[in-house]
Amino acid sequence: MDILLIDPPFSSLKGIPADCGYNVGQTSLAAYLRRDGIDTAILMGDLLMGLPAFDTWSADQENGQTASGTEELAKAWDNYVASVNDKTRSVWGKLKDVVRESNPTAVGIAYLSPLKPVVERIAGLIKEVNPDIKIIVGASHPTLCPDEVMRNQDIDFIVRGEGEIPLLSLVKEIKKDTPRWENVPGIHYRDSNGEVKNTPGVNLIPDLDGLPFLARDLVLDCDYNLYQVHNISTSRGCPYTCSFCADRRLWGGKVRRRSLDNVFEEIMLLKDTYPIRSIDFTDGTFTYDKRYLKEFCERLISLDLGIVWRCTARYDNIDKEVIELMKQSNCGGVYFGLESGSERMLKMMDKKTNLEQTLSVSELVYNTGVYIITSLVMGLPYETEEDMQETIKVMKEIKTDLFVVNSFTPLPGTSLYDSMSQEEKDNIDYLKMGYQSFENYFSKAVSRETFNKYLKEAHEIEDATFKNTLARFRASQE
Repeated sequence: MDILLIDPPFSSLKGIPADCGYNVGQTSLAAYLRRDGIDTAILMGDLLMGLPAFDTWSADQENGQTASGTEELAKAWDNYVASVNDKTRSVWGKLKDVVRESNPTAVGIAYLSPLKPVVERIAGLIKEVNPDIKIIVGASHPTLCPDEVMRNQDIDFIVRGEGEIPLLSLVKEIKKDTPRWENVPGIHYRDSNGEVKNTPGVNLIPDLDGLPFLARDLVLDCDYNLYQVHNISTSRGCPYTCSFCADRRLWGGKVRRRSLDNVFEEIMLLKDTYPIRSIDFTDGTFTYDKRYLKEFCERLISLDLGIVWRCTARYDNIDKEVIELMKQSNCGGVYFGLESGSERMLKMMDKKTNLEQTLSVSELVYNTGVYIITSLVMGLPYETEEDMQETIKVMKEIKTDLFVVNSFTPLPGTSLYDSMSQEEKDNIDYLKMGYQSFENYFSKAVSRETFNKYLKEAHEIEDATFKNTLARFRASQE
């Protein structure tokens, strides 16, 4: 095999099942490589644990939400830390077995900032299997922190930014008897003296319609009779500037979107190939272009495919006409980023939304019966106790089916990360840092005890909200 692409295990290390059997990024890269004759496969780390498939959005689950209460979340994070620290855990043995059996020339690992300890564990294990395997990492963290990443001697290459073009060029070069790394665009590498070098990047792919559809069939040991939630991305980039998100830095503030003809061609291929519980559109904000959104819904209505779909959304993109059209086209859920119940914090995050609009739109959508997931982030550096109290107040008022409460995680490439001192950045412990970690503490305005108090209360409301949703669903089935 030329290359094995690995999506690192994460949720499964906490005991939380995956809801989809593949990653959009990895399957896009695999499709691009395969089109050029590169022998490729994908290993989804979260499938290695053998946990049952679980649809995060749905209330009709026998065991309910997997981890929502404070104690359950804390236990889940403890499981994660123990799994990363102990390389004798079964998940790592299974991963090494896959590497041995596939015997790839190279391995490409998706590397997000919170996954740093997992990626480094995987890189070390692969070198134990065969030190000649070239290890390539890509995605946001190595793109934005290449010097830090290349200090790990197990990592041979970084592919920066949009990966299709540079990764294909790199794999072709690896296969040569006398490779010349300087000829590969958009990478970091080591020369013959061990010195880290880099090459100029490439322009973003202008026409996303020219990319092949996701190579879902290249995922190893994925039973699509179990994993019936499918993902599609219609765009790359985001027009918004939220201070906690690195999307704008990664994509240069540009938004490229596939044509609806191209998107519906993939939808029809999915329908003809796999059983489908739902299609989730994973764009940063699927609803930002109302004209595109309305035409999308109208096509779904006219085709009458019977497919449930869900998407990311913003409160300022949704009105009565839009949500009714979405409902009519079989939209089963929207994911809103509330983020805070404090107007002051919303302005500091550059959310460009307000609470009056947020509460109104949430009620509008809730009353249609479209399932709502509402995300929040607590513990931003300048968030005060009063800000947290306002968030708790709004959580008790807003109409939603499910909350996702996150503790602030400083991600490279964000303005909030940029505002940190170098000492603060150097002291980040990525093993403890995560959206559901109770070890996160980056506040400059409240004590750790105060932050944990309100974070715990937010998680308790999250848990109670889900239990109410589950009870309401079960009552409706009786």
